[in-house]
Amino acid sequence: MLEINFLLKTFVAIFVIVDPIGGIPLFLSLTAEETEEERRKTALKAALAAFTVLAVFILFGEKILAFFQISMGSFRVAGGALLFLIALEMLQAKPRSTKSTPPEEAESRTREDVGLVPLGVPILAGPGAITTVIVLSGGEPWPVKLTVLSASALTFFLTVLIFFQASRVSRVLGRTGANLLVRIMGLLLSVIAVEYMVEGLKEVFPILGGVP
Repeated sequence: MLEINFLLKTFVAIFVIVDPIGGIPLFLSLTAEETEEERRKTALKAALAAFTVLAVFILFGEKILAFFQISMGSFRVAGGALLFLIALEMLQAKPRSTKSTPPEEAESRTREDVGLVPLGVPILAGPGAITTVIVLSGGEPWPVKLTVLSASALTFFLTVLIFFQASRVSRVLGRTGANLLVRIMGLLLSVIAVEYMVEGLKEVFPILGGVP
């Protein structure tokens, strides 16, 4: 039961930060000149690229931090702060500044293949998603890392399904519906971010762990 609860909590955290529903408008914009079959191939390529990037950080993230002599506690505090800022943007239904900038999006429209960049990275696997998987898996045993990996795979499987039906989902939800869902996910993310910061502070300042 504990493993299932952790898997669900991990999945929610990763799905919320990847936010495929919030990425639908940009996906449709970047693939506007593609056929339905080409659009599906782009969605698959973007999801695979994003999953590969997150998998690398799930498996080797703590080694990367160790190389730069960064403790997991400090990273959890900084990562939680970053996720909280992203959550505030989501609560206001604003485009995320951590994913891509308008000039970058404009430049990407001139590329023949947008699946890898910017859709895969940084739209789906951006700083927030990378931070999340490192915080969840860093310093943990292999079963936990595999759980985070499984949650990431499930997230991008659903992302592909959502992008396959992007036009229909966009019509059904409309702008108001999409913004409402983004705000709800922003609220969930803000709570998750605070948990990360609290856990990080307990690691950085062990005395806090004994405070009731």
